[in-house]
Amino acid sequence: MVVPPRNTRKKRDSILDAAIQAFQELGYENTSMDYIAELANASKRTVYNHFSAKDQLFKEVLSRFLDETSQLKRIPYRPERGISEQLEEFADAKIAVVRNPDWLGVMKVIMGVLVSHPELARDTLEQCGGLENTLASWLRAAAEDGRLQIEDAELAAEVFNSMMAGAFFWPATIHGPMDEPEEQRFKQEFLDTFMALYQAG
Repeated sequence: MVVPPRNTRKKRDSILDAAIQAFQELGYENTSMDYIAELANASKRTVYNHFSAKDQLFKEVLSRFLDETSQLKRIPYRPERGISEQLEEFADAKIAVVRNPDWLGVMKVIMGVLVSHPELARDTLEQCGGLENTLASWLRAAAEDGRLQIEDAELAAEVFNSMMAGAFFWPATIHGPMDEPEEQRFKQEFLDTFMALYQAG
């Protein structure tokens, strides 16, 4: 009789879910591997079989967060559509992150850890730096199509992302998301400002 392989992926995901819950409840510093095991309904040995230490668990939580949120930003350039309309999709993808209570909770955990553990901050920056800059790719395509006047797509993407993060990301980790009318007002102002700076002609 052939014994089917154990579904270790499901247990690994349950441990990650438990870690996220524990980090949000107690903070990174006060969370123990024992408590994570309890929340995951797993033995401490099982937790250590998947994750050798708490800092590795944090990195995996961060990796999952980056992977899930990056899915929102994989927006292809479409020459038949309006430039501002397509840029709004990138803005909405940013806003969707802070509108999701689970993602916002993870953001708060990440911010706390990065302040108190600069060595993890370095690893985080390296991890973020390895992600594909889909906005820069989109901007490059729009510039090649003659619809935007951009010499440095990475710089222009950083300008866009900094505007969005400054208004929507970091304040939300302290005060929560903006109400929708204010959110729309800021978003439109940023889109108009970006287009005024980079629109061709």
